[in-house]
Amino acid sequence: MVEPAKQLYVFDDFCLDTTECQLKRQGEVIPLPPKVFDVLRVMVENRGRILDKDFLHRTLWPDTFVEDGTLAQYVFLLRKALNEESAGHRFIETVPRRGYRFVATVQEITEAADGQGKTVNGSYGLLSPTASNGFQQALAIPPETLPLPQAPSPLSNWQALLRSKTVIAVVTLFLLVGIAFAYYLLRRFPSIVPSSHTMQITKLTTIGKAAFPALSPDSKYVAFVLDDAGKQSVWVRQLAAANNVQVIAPAEVDYLGLTFSPDGNYLYYLVYTRPVIFGTLYRMPVLGGAATKLIEDIDSPVAFSPDGKQLAFVRIDPLKSESYILVADTDGREQKTVATRKRPEYFSANDGVAWSPDGNVLACAAGSTNANGPFMNLVGINASDGKEISLSTHPWKQVGQITWRKDGHGLIAVARSQDSPLSTTQLWHFPYPTGSPSRITNDLNLYSKLSPNSDLSKLVTIQSSRVSSLWVVPEADASRAVQIGGASMDNYAHKLGLAWLRNNELIFGSYASGNADLWLMNSDGSNARQLTVDPNIDLAPTVSSSETPFVAFVSNRGGGYSIWRMDAEGQNISRVTKGQTDYYPSISPDGKWIYYTNIISDLPTVWKVPANGGEPVQFLSDSAFNPVVSPDGKSVALFYAMPKDLVFKLALVPIDGGTPSKIFDLIAQDFSVVRWSNDGQWITYVDTKNGVSNIWAQPIDGSPAKQLTNFKSDLIFRFAWSPDGKTLACERGFFVNDVVVVSDFLPT
Repeated sequence: MVEPAKQLYVFDDFCLDTTECQLKRQGEVIPLPPKVFDVLRVMVENRGRILDKDFLHRTLWPDTFVEDGTLAQYVFLLRKALNEESAGHRFIETVPRRGYRFVATVQEITEAADGQGKTVNGSYGLLSPTASNGFQQALAIPPETLPLPQAPSPLSNWQALLRSKTVIAVVTLFLLVGIAFAYYLLRRFPSIVPSSHTMQITKLTTIGKAAFPALSPDSKYVAFVLDDAGKQSVWVRQLAAANNVQVIAPAEVDYLGLTFSPDGNYLYYLVYTRPVIFGTLYRMPVLGGAATKLIEDIDSPVAFSPDGKQLAFVRIDPLKSESYILVADTDGREQKTVATRKRPEYFSANDGVAWSPDGNVLACAAGSTNANGPFMNLVGINASDGKEISLSTHPWKQVGQITWRKDGHGLIAVARSQDSPLSTTQLWHFPYPTGSPSRITNDLNLYSKLSPNSDLSKLVTIQSSRVSSLWVVPEADASRAVQIGGASMDNYAHKLGLAWLRNNELIFGSYASGNADLWLMNSDGSNARQLTVDPNIDLAPTVSSSETPFVAFVSNRGGGYSIWRMDAEGQNISRVTKGQTDYYPSISPDGKWIYYTNIISDLPTVWKVPANGGEPVQFLSDSAFNPVVSPDGKSVALFYAMPKDLVFKLALVPIDGGTPSKIFDLIAQDFSVVRWSNDGQWITYVDTKNGVSNIWAQPIDGSPAKQLTNFKSDLIFRFAWSPDGKTLACERGFFVNDVVVVSDFLPT
């Protein structure tokens, strides 16, 4: 059997191997998601030519509708892989209002299987002398002389047949009949006419670090938060002039809930001064100026009444386990509670409320719990008497920001369906008062936040994705880090968990099968194999240190999320707890107990249960989460909140429970996971500064923490130490968050 020749494209110090589907730099493989690789391949094959978006869409997604934002997202990831962030756009040029062009000089090479090189397409260049390694190189010629291939036509396979006059006549007859029949169908069944309604998504930012966008009522301005290097700032962009103005300087605070006033003259926003968990509402002129403090203790963006005289918002009282919808005047005075929910039911504070055009209904995302665990839904609150109605009977995994149609016949919301663990937050349309919801967007990105203009002809939202991969780091030395898994664009992998089984195997959660399952592979990335095959969700594995190890993990295969166990090869699976919201298991060194987090009234609490099942015992009465038992079995590290402030800090608690023996000045961050050192003298954790994550170690004697790794880029989403403490395994990557404008999106 003859091996196929390798097709290579060399530019700068990169080599693109289209046969092996690899991009290498100086011999080192640079991992790329498959579709990002395809974008690069098409650009390189058509180097020197301006590739418009239509051509790229037809070539890369011939049978699928894909928004412009998806293509721009892949180009962004490609530029990052090519290191264009620091080197300028020396490979991929953006041609305004036209498309992209690959501008680097490219040498096209064919490496034959027998070592005797030859050029695949001689029209692309002249042959150079054969090198000793069997390569023949094509000297690059000016790229503007290269032909631009057309996207393949569905009829291209029939071209040879069409050379026959007989076939041409037959085909012509069929075409005429087909056209006549199509005309009949269009007249008889006009509903099958393709709609002229086409949604448009236009990317406004390409920085990858935007958040909380707001669109002015007249569509002239977009405000957004820029989250960069651990600081946040607020910017306003004039759409007509594409001009960005910084209106609030960078600071180590969190800005949320940007909202324009109905007249478009003022910008309302929330400020959270870290680590305070209660927000403060401010108002300032749109293009900058003195800010006025309006409301303290506010937990959501504000929504204005149709007459512009009142605003509504959500407030949370964690000590009472209650959430409230309130209304006030636009200066924050005359606050009045309209509705109350008590845990396990709650109003979502993340995205606030939406006031109906007639002023009668306040729509809000709300959470509840049933036999299958927690879920979210859309509810409406009567603005006059506070009575609650359901706006969607379908349970949702997540519901975010909401806005009403101007005719009052529906709502637009950010939501994530429960149909699949792979589902992502998309834009949805909810008919009102009745009807089935329908998708507005349908792609692999995440969408969060939305803000419409006054007539709902446009809205802005955040389009997000994440790229990450698994690494092993000997002795926590970042310079020796080795990537062992291909790049993934999964957006929820930080919840899936990672642990070591012995010193040479990793067990981890993955969506590789199309479902959230547990996998096992060697620590060099080889011999990956699936351990669980249940159609439900399996995640967060932890391994016992006993002589015959077993695995505890979280699953919803029994209804709700609870703790399960199995042996190290995925056999003998059994349920340990019967709760609906049990997470983050940790096994005691003697293998007799499993400690875990249970969510009660939205507050996390720590429990323990016999490893073979039995009656759970509450470990702490105060709120805490993510327990991890020490190697000597004498104490538990966890994040603990004092009842008076509910700020979660790292703490040590004796194995028998009680009050913490030590509380460290380390506040829980996103992806807050801690791991003990194998000698039990350190508690290691992820610390993110200026947008870069590293592993730090906190000595249990209270002395200053020490930085262990020295990564210069990316975030760490999950990590684990080998049993001998010599090797770190971690998942590293980055988020890409940009503002996009969506127009022509309403169903007709």
